[in-house]
Amino acid sequence: MARATARIAAMQLIFEQLAGGEGGDDSLKMIYDELREENDLGVRENDPGVADRAWITTVLEGVLGHLDELDEKIGGASRGWTVERMPWVDLTILRLGAWEILYEEGVPGSVAINEAVELASRYSEPGSGRFINGVLGTILRQKEADAQ
Repeated sequence: MARATARIAAMQLIFEQLAGGEGGDDSLKMIYDELREENDLGVRENDPGVADRAWITTVLEGVLGHLDELDEKIGGASRGWTVERMPWVDLTILRLGAWEILYEEGVPGSVAINEAVELASRYSEPGSGRFINGVLGTILRQKEADAQ
């Protein structure tokens, strides 16, 4: 449960920072407060914990630090779409999922894809999950082919 909640927080913080906001501790507290009010994902009063904060920070710094590379991979895996034309929510989810596939050793690629599709079903348009699944699936297959 905590990782799913932390992933939502990371996605929202990435979106906020790339949109020009600060995306700091106040934003993180607000995200958890909103999830708690929705009584969603088992968020408790003491969330986020130390481990969640560390993971969120790692993801946030990782995505922002590899932004150009992630966008290149996403653009290359997207048929008929440029990164500039993608809806911001979808692009944020794709960046998070691509970062997990490429850099997060503790998360299998298939899990990163499933989690990204779940984020899309929660925060984006109905057809976005299929698009995100296809793009991230292509990135995962390319990574696996490069490893052989």
